[in-house]
Amino acid sequence: MTGAWRRHYFALGVLTLLVAVVFAPALAQRQVFNFRDHSDYFQPLRYYTSIHIRSFLLPYWNPYSASGEPWLANPQTGVFYPPTWLFIVLPFDIAFMLYLALHLALLGFGAYLLFARFVPPGAALAGATIATFCGPAISLLDVSNNLASFAWVPLVMWCAVARASARAAAVVIAMTFLAGEPFFAAIAALLYTVIVRDVRRVAIAGLGAFGLAAIQLIPFLEMLRGSDRAARLSADQIFRESMPVSDWLRIVIPPKFTTGALDPTLSQHFIPVIYVGIPAVLLALIALADRRSWIGDRRQSISGWLILLAFAIVVAAGNRLPLTGGIFSAMPLTLFRYPSRMVPFGALAIAALAAIGWDRVRPDRRWIDVVLVLVIVADLLPRERPLFAAAPFTTNVVPYAASIGRGAKIIRMADRPITNRSAWIAGYLNLYQRRYDCATAAPVENDRYSRLHDGVLTRGRRDLLDFIGAGFVFSAHPLPFLQPIASFGPVTVFLNPTALPMATFWTRAQSFDSPEDALRAAIERPQPGTLFVSPRIDDRFAGAKPLVTAASFVALDARHSRVVVDAPADGFVMLSQQDAPSWQLLVDGIEQKKLLAAGVFRAVAVAKGRHEIVWRYRARSLALGFAMTIVTCAILFMNTFVKRNHERNFS
Repeated sequence: MTGAWRRHYFALGVLTLLVAVVFAPALAQRQVFNFRDHSDYFQPLRYYTSIHIRSFLLPYWNPYSASGEPWLANPQTGVFYPPTWLFIVLPFDIAFMLYLALHLALLGFGAYLLFARFVPPGAALAGATIATFCGPAISLLDVSNNLASFAWVPLVMWCAVARASARAAAVVIAMTFLAGEPFFAAIAALLYTVIVRDVRRVAIAGLGAFGLAAIQLIPFLEMLRGSDRAARLSADQIFRESMPVSDWLRIVIPPKFTTGALDPTLSQHFIPVIYVGIPAVLLALIALADRRSWIGDRRQSISGWLILLAFAIVVAAGNRLPLTGGIFSAMPLTLFRYPSRMVPFGALAIAALAAIGWDRVRPDRRWIDVVLVLVIVADLLPRERPLFAAAPFTTNVVPYAASIGRGAKIIRMADRPITNRSAWIAGYLNLYQRRYDCATAAPVENDRYSRLHDGVLTRGRRDLLDFIGAGFVFSAHPLPFLQPIASFGPVTVFLNPTALPMATFWTRAQSFDSPEDALRAAIERPQPGTLFVSPRIDDRFAGAKPLVTAASFVALDARHSRVVVDAPADGFVMLSQQDAPSWQLLVDGIEQKKLLAAGVFRAVAVAKGRHEIVWRYRARSLALGFAMTIVTCAILFMNTFVKRNHERNFS
């Protein structure tokens, strides 16, 4: 083994050891991080996913949130992302922590390999340490899909600067998307394109990445149809986590945790710690001030990192910069929501500049690199201590009886940001005890359903509350027309006994020409006891008085919905679960045409008598994506297994 390779392995070993130091205390005590989104979003999300993949079942659907929502199609679930498979073989708490540790180490390895392309190993190690343990990177721990995707970004850039094969680049870019954050994957692909500037290589890598990720990407694109999480959010809500340019000065000011685990001096808290470190910034300034940095290839490298830093500053500013704010707000699907997500990209650029600066001033002593690494870690980790808060993992985090949310949905009437998440059963906490929830914490939701849900809350109409099936109303204020049955802290749970059951039979229905007409009627001029069905149904039912009764049996899981009904007359059955293109409808084993109630819920016409109604999830988009991924793998990797030029297989 050459001396250069020994230095590389030593640097990677140091990074691994430092990551182990961060995670060892919690792992030794079988604890999990519980800061912010860990406990009420990503842990229940991964728990619900893991209980399916442990049984080798694909979790196509989540029937418990938002009156049903696509699950496998949501990239955050990471069903097809290989590190997610840790949850198959390990206890949940260990798998959760190792998943985070793996990606933090991957970020360090990628940063080291990237920096080692233009500075010696010792300087690359110093830069990688900054990139891995700086505040913006550690702040991604509690939004683990962002961390997982960001961890691959340095490797994507390495593929570009090292002129790695387009096949290797395709794999790394695909992993960036499969890790769960499409926005970061798009930025990684953009960085690769800008650095390579070779149309052929970019095309091959891009098509290869698309094909490899198609098993997740095609269902995701289908989920986006008709969905936009921020369709009616104000600019203030979209850009709530914007960071003004002046806040970048705080990358050299240690955070002040005077109120909990958040620095009150920051204007945003999506990235709760933006401290990059005084040593890191000093070294970056040395790189910029050194004349040698602006000669030949060094100048190009410095310029590239400065451009990335400027890009991060501009995007992170969101609407704090009027021109760019207007551009970002016009983007579809609010790609630039939470603009401060870009701060870690700026921190990566600063780490690269710091590596260049250390290369300019470091003495010719290998041990001094280790000393600098220890100084960097000693400067950074104590500033991030609140982010490492941990506790034993438990699914018993909701302070209410399991019956609340089991037979009917819950809905929240909160007039201010939720702080006590357990009391409100916020995020995905409903998934632990399988409670039905009218809302979702997903990044994307069906636009028509969102309008119906918002109409229930803003119009305050009892008939809409009943129609959506909200049997339990959470409120911080008295609701005189409902009976309180439980309370915790400022939250009171009210029982709504007139909420419709999950499945109901209707003898008559009123028809409309389009889903838009039906939804508008449901929200703006609802008529009690009326089922809104689209498209237009048989006119022979018009004008009769509706009769609503509960269906006799309902069973829901991640792939099926089954309703058994004894219909006293010809009519309709409504299941207050959202529809999606992949749901196939069978009545008594025969495929039938799907109808929609209020343009949202599943409905079907039935004749008098007993019927078994089954909706089956037929994921044609998944089948298409799977085929594309298999074909792409065959095309990209067939040369690995084919003899040629008298070489052995697997050579």
